[in-house]
Amino acid sequence: MLNWLENAVFYEIYPTSFYDSNGDGIGDLKGITQKVDYLKSLGIDAVWFNPFYKSPFKDGGYDITDYYEVDKRFGTMEDFDEMVKAFKERGIKIVLDLVIGHTSDKHKWFRRSAQAKKNKYYDYYVWTDDVNTDYPGVIRGLYYRNGGYVPNYYASQPALNYGFEQLDPNAPWKLHYTDPRLKPLREEILNIMRFYLDKGIDGFRVDMAGHLIKEGQTFDEKKYYDEYDEKTSGIQWFWHEVLGTIRSEYSDKVYIAEWDIPQLAIGKCGFDMDFLTHDTFMFNDLYKNEKDLNLSPYFERGDNYFSENGKGTIKNFLHYVEYLYEKLGDKGMFTAPTGTHDEVRMPTRKSTDIIKCIFAFALTLKQIPMIYYGDEIGMVHNYSASKDGGGKRTGARTPMQWTDGKNRGFSTVEEKDLYLPVDYEEGRSVESQDKDENSLLNTVRKLIKIRKSHSALNVSSAQEQVYVEGDGYPYIFRRKNEKESILVAINPSREAKTVTINGEVLYGNNYKKVGDKVELTGCSFLIVKE
Repeated sequence: MLNWLENAVFYEIYPTSFYDSNGDGIGDLKGITQKVDYLKSLGIDAVWFNPFYKSPFKDGGYDITDYYEVDKRFGTMEDFDEMVKAFKERGIKIVLDLVIGHTSDKHKWFRRSAQAKKNKYYDYYVWTDDVNTDYPGVIRGLYYRNGGYVPNYYASQPALNYGFEQLDPNAPWKLHYTDPRLKPLREEILNIMRFYLDKGIDGFRVDMAGHLIKEGQTFDEKKYYDEYDEKTSGIQWFWHEVLGTIRSEYSDKVYIAEWDIPQLAIGKCGFDMDFLTHDTFMFNDLYKNEKDLNLSPYFERGDNYFSENGKGTIKNFLHYVEYLYEKLGDKGMFTAPTGTHDEVRMPTRKSTDIIKCIFAFALTLKQIPMIYYGDEIGMVHNYSASKDGGGKRTGARTPMQWTDGKNRGFSTVEEKDLYLPVDYEEGRSVESQDKDENSLLNTVRKLIKIRKSHSALNVSSAQEQVYVEGDGYPYIFRRKNEKESILVAINPSREAKTVTINGEVLYGNNYKKVGDKVELTGCSFLIVKE
């Protein structure tokens, strides 16, 4: 694992909504640059940026028409270069979204690929060999080419062609992933990566990283704890080719998979990080589960662990991460982020004390923490917002709340002209929390500082379960290495819990200490150096 990941804390920014520098109602790269000192004040080490490439924004910028051009809503490539410089000066690393599962149907590659006559881009996308050939999801009849194209997610996102897991004698259009006709596309992807790495960025988060080979790995929740079936050879081969090449040219860069199966992404395919997010039951057990706190009713299973009623469970999550610690070794580590642009905001319907518990857990657990912009001030989901093909997801992408004033300090435009609406819930702004020592924002800052000040909280340090009876109220765990030992106690429930804890209190909330007894009075946490 990369050395700098040992105690790194990541932060995700959705560029449309971070800060508007030119008063057009949309966030931009200059706006992000102007807020870099705020990011420094948090103590974060790296920022993952959602796409800012040229796009018609039918899927929040994940439908790209030119990988080498900044969309005009965000500024120019010169603005990007200035932003990179500002981040470098403050020691903050930059991770970009690498969206290579598909492009926009407006991309020049696709427009050429859709022509009737064979050309350089003919095999860049997944096309059937006849307009009458049926295949799940295929789009037919729109172009001169005699065939239909296979989309990813939306019809306007034609799938790039990295091949199929198996040859099919009845479907010669299904090229095998090792077919030499697919090599030019892989080289295009490598060139895109080289372009931005040469500009000084520090790595990529790869969209759809586990689903580039068609008819390969499929999702099956029952297989989280085994090695899956043998339909993973294609994606392993692909990533060994791509990551093997790029790592030989650029060292000390981070590659993060959007996969949700770390034992495959990290353990077998060479990534440094992978997510546990809304597509896993284990993550939903932590923060979600309840109605309307998920994107899909499929994950509504009752109560989450960080529910004040104390009816959730942490056992499924702990069982899985202990399995991952064993499988991953020192190859890399997962992140269970506070949220992302693709899910209902974590602070929604949660008290400030509960959110503090979540951050105490996330910033001391053996993982690589990632904070979604605005979670550190408790921004909640806007269920009425829908734009750029985001649907319900759009509610997690509303403007950052900087002040208590007009447009929450995000933009000088008239409120009716904002691209996305702002929320005016009292107390949820940087301005209102910055000078309050006990605010959520300053709690997050203190917790990040503690993580960085104690090597026992590094990723390579051990984690031991100390107390997790029943469903885990309270949950107590120990982080330790050869230098120190730190005990963390979390009690999200309203019911007070009394435990025996000895040592120097580093930080806590809602607790009473008498001798070696500690009463976690409810919605509480305590961090102790033993």
